[in-house]
Amino acid sequence: MRSIARFPILASTPRLRASPRAFRARHKSSAPAEGLPLVDVTANNFVGSSSEQSVEPNAGPSSGPRSERSTDIEDAVTAFAVEEEPSRPSRNGKNKQARFKSLEGKSMNPKRTPGSGKKNKNVLVSEGTLLDNVFQPLHRERVFLVVFLNGYLSCIHADNNDHYLEVSGGSKRLIPHLKHGLDAVLKRQGVHWLKDPSTGGYNFPEYLEAIPSVADFAFDRLPPFLPSSQDPMLLEYAKQADCQFAGSTSSLTGILAQIYLLLSEEKYVNLSNLSDEFEGAPRHFTPGQRIPTSVFLRYKDGVYTTDYDSDREESKEEVVLLPLGTLLEKFLTLPQNIFSKFIKTHTDDHPALRDTHRYAKRGKFLMRSQLDCRDKNLPGSGVFDIKTRAISEIRHDVHNYRSYQDRKLETLTGRYGSFESEYYDMIRSAFLEYSFQARIGGMDGVFVAYHNVAQIFGFQYISLDEMDTALFGRAGAGDRVFHRCVMLMAILYRTVVDCFPGRSLKATFEKGGRMLRVWVEPLDGAAPADVVELQLSLKNIMHGRPARGAYAVYAAYPWTLQYRIERSAAPQEEILENRGRAYKRQMSIANSLPPDRESPEDFVAAVEHAKYKEALSEGGEM
Repeated sequence: MRSIARFPILASTPRLRASPRAFRARHKSSAPAEGLPLVDVTANNFVGSSSEQSVEPNAGPSSGPRSERSTDIEDAVTAFAVEEEPSRPSRNGKNKQARFKSLEGKSMNPKRTPGSGKKNKNVLVSEGTLLDNVFQPLHRERVFLVVFLNGYLSCIHADNNDHYLEVSGGSKRLIPHLKHGLDAVLKRQGVHWLKDPSTGGYNFPEYLEAIPSVADFAFDRLPPFLPSSQDPMLLEYAKQADCQFAGSTSSLTGILAQIYLLLSEEKYVNLSNLSDEFEGAPRHFTPGQRIPTSVFLRYKDGVYTTDYDSDREESKEEVVLLPLGTLLEKFLTLPQNIFSKFIKTHTDDHPALRDTHRYAKRGKFLMRSQLDCRDKNLPGSGVFDIKTRAISEIRHDVHNYRSYQDRKLETLTGRYGSFESEYYDMIRSAFLEYSFQARIGGMDGVFVAYHNVAQIFGFQYISLDEMDTALFGRAGAGDRVFHRCVMLMAILYRTVVDCFPGRSLKATFEKGGRMLRVWVEPLDGAAPADVVELQLSLKNIMHGRPARGAYAVYAAYPWTLQYRIERSAAPQEEILENRGRAYKRQMSIANSLPPDRESPEDFVAAVEHAKYKEALSEGGEM
């Protein structure tokens, strides 16, 4: 069987903007700058995730006489700010002045953000500090394993001891396995061809090459998908576990992604494991990964369940990729004779399939994840997710997918038309949500099937460590990121529901510039209400000092967070205008490629770059 161990490595370590030594040298002054105080990790006034502070806005600097220490600090800041590089000789032998310009006499105040001006001063809702030791892994929380069987939900097992999901021997049989010899993909890293291009031989049954038509598959014979608000077991477990909020991976990962973009300051992805073809390729997330996300918070019996809002998605005709993903999950995990019973032409009885879910509690949040597959030879829980990945041309022009069914993946590496190009696209457009989904479900990774809707080309297993390296720069860094994002989401939720207590709500989340905006409005028509705009800002603290988001995400040092949530005092017209722009960005992802282009990938790249520049210009600096 032909496979590759991994894509060629460009560098053994990811590229960072500054090393820890350079970071410390840059802040060698013992006195902190005014407005950027040193953080004393032993201070008693620090609060954890359960002790949110709610304070009044600062009254501003005192008009009284300044102390001697204050003057010393100000002098130190001025000296540091006006310090210039020594002159250096140029090629003609003359001294060339450094380009660094003095800041003497210029304002040292930070740039103003929208809504923070004197005219409309925001209202501080809450602020607090989350120390490194408050971010505990999920193994300290209660985990439920539930199956859907014959129309009834029943609890199979509960576990609260292991970081990953532990189920008894009997309940493990309820989680599907890969069939057709596909477990070989889990044993060797890299891409596995379905049909070897050099020999023409099949590494897996030829039966897998041709994908059954979505129109011929009987989806009504499968267990139905239950949104969070319609899942009675999710609501029941939320009550039992004393959780105020609940949701599924499909409804929560978009919010977690927006929080991560703020937390990391949109850290560039790491492409060091790709070939030289991708040297200089864009490393920012795609517009689709940065798109604002909207959810419904349905209130019932003291619990807010989260449903995803897809009202403004143009791909309502997602009659291909979404249903095809469900079809291929069964195609890869059922024997051929069993799968055939779910084709519409089969009229005899069909087996009753079961869905297995994991319900994991984190603080006051209960998260549900469907468990797609498992293998006893994998480390940890042995559970993994199944992802079906259509080629990029189809994903960017889903309505015309039939026009691209002659396109194939014909090489392992290369900028276009290769497995590596699809892997690169996944790093920028999917790995972040894959990582969150896997961690909510206590999984070890994802199994990917590459296809063009009509034909499967190959398979690949991607572990969490591999995704962490691509996203954050090192294996294992994702756990720290995940725990912080989940805790910040819970803090945001508490503030959101306090806007209209005891009512079902709609909330739209968008990271822009150096803040995350949330627009909140009630769903019921009981009493008309203005739309509320909340603004979350963060500060990463490492080594007792503010740290850049990219460094905090990558480093392994203790990582403290300071958060601040404000309510915009802007006029309602301005708030509605801001929300309207977010709605437009939700609809702005290009889904139509011109048929006369020789390289659709170039067109997509140009569209992404234009939208990225537009987002930066509207949202401020990264």
